[in-house]
Amino acid sequence: MFIVSPASSQQPECLRDIEVVEESGGRETLWSESVSYDDDCANEFPVVYGVALKGQHLTDRKEVSGKPLQRGVIYNVSATTGATGYGGGRFLIDADGRVKNLPWPSDDIQEDTSQQ
Repeated sequence: MFIVSPASSQQPECLRDIEVVEESGGRETLWSESVSYDDDCANEFPVVYGVALKGQHLTDRKEVSGKPLQRGVIYNVSATTGATGYGGGRFLIDADGRVKNLPWPSDDIQEDTSQQ
């Protein structure tokens, strides 16, 4: 199930586009759907993984029905909300079958300032 983080400064009412992709390996897409902006916000949060989005599906990109997720694999999720909002996250399913949210890797590059 996907929700909007309570810590988010944005609290969108609905979702129009979602994609779940393996973070490494073949970067396989496990779920991808997009619906028209004219659907009267038919897909409210929380959104359940793999459940088809309501509304007029867009045909300008390939859709992928929700495939089974594997334990120990890191997944990236990205979503578009409303007309222009967006967000995303990372997660994995641990050995006990629990979903764990993960932070994004740091983009900071540590420079080695030691004397050579």
